[in-house]
Amino acid sequence: MILHGKPVAEKIYQKVQSDLKKISKKYLAVVLVGEDPASLSYIKIKEKIAQRLGLNFHLYHLPGIVSEKEVLKLLADLNQNKFIAGIVVQLPLPKGWSDQKILDYVSLEKDIDGFKGRYPSPTAQAILETLKFYQISLKDKKIVIIGHGRLVGEPLEKLLLKQGLKPIVCDSQTKDLKAKILSADILVSAVGRPGFVKADMVSEKAVVIDAGTAESKGKIAGDVAEEVYQKVSSYSPVPGGIGPVTVAGLMRNFVHAAKK
Repeated sequence: MILHGKPVAEKIYQKVQSDLKKISKKYLAVVLVGEDPASLSYIKIKEKIAQRLGLNFHLYHLPGIVSEKEVLKLLADLNQNKFIAGIVVQLPLPKGWSDQKILDYVSLEKDIDGFKGRYPSPTAQAILETLKFYQISLKDKKIVIIGHGRLVGEPLEKLLLKQGLKPIVCDSQTKDLKAKILSADILVSAVGRPGFVKADMVSEKAVVIDAGTAESKGKIAGDVAEEVYQKVSSYSPVPGGIGPVTVAGLMRNFVHAAKK
C-alpha cells in the first residue's frame, strides 16, 4: 500500500478552514540563508499552499555570505513585529553555523516548527497522522527510527514515548544497524541520505516511512531506495508522502499561533 500524503493533508486543511478568516492580517515569515535546492523546493511548496489558503506569506531570502549576527538581528525584528504570527527558519543553515543558537532565537509564541514545545513538530506529527489515517496500528509493533535530529527523530521519539511506546532509535554510532532495521514492523528513516535504506535491510512485513529528503541528481530524493517499494507491505513515497502532511501541520500551527 502506498501511503500518499495528499488526502491526509486535505483533512487537516478542512479542519482549519473555518479559522482562516480570523487571521487575515497575520503573516507567516520564512527565513532562508543560501541556495540549498531542497530548501528552495520546499519553500515553493509552502508558499503555494499559503496562497491557496489565503494566508500571507513572506520569504526573507538572505545570501549565504551573511553573518549569524545579521540573521539574529532579522529574527529579533520579526519577533517584535505584531503582524508576524509565525516564523520558520529553513534548514539546513550554512556549514559552521550554530543551528541551536539561530533556532532558539525565534520566540516561543512564533516557533511554529515546534522546537520549543509550544506547538507539535510538523514532521513528527505528520508521521503519526499518516499512520492513523491509513489505519496502521502502533500497538505491539517494533518501531525503529533511523536518525535522531531535532526536526524528526527526536520529537517523534518523544511523541511515541508519551503514548507508552518504546521505539528503537538508531544513528551513525549504532551497532548492528542492519539487524535492527530488519527487525522493524514500522521503520521511520530521517537521515537525509538518498537511497540509504536498501531492500536487503527491510522485511516484507515492514511499513516504511520515508522522512528524509535531500537533493540527488537535480531532484528531491528520500532515504529509501525505490527497490524497497516492491518488497515491503506499505511505504510513504518521496515526494508526495510525509512532505505534504508536514506542510499541512505547519500551516495548522501557524493558524493556531495567529489566533492567539
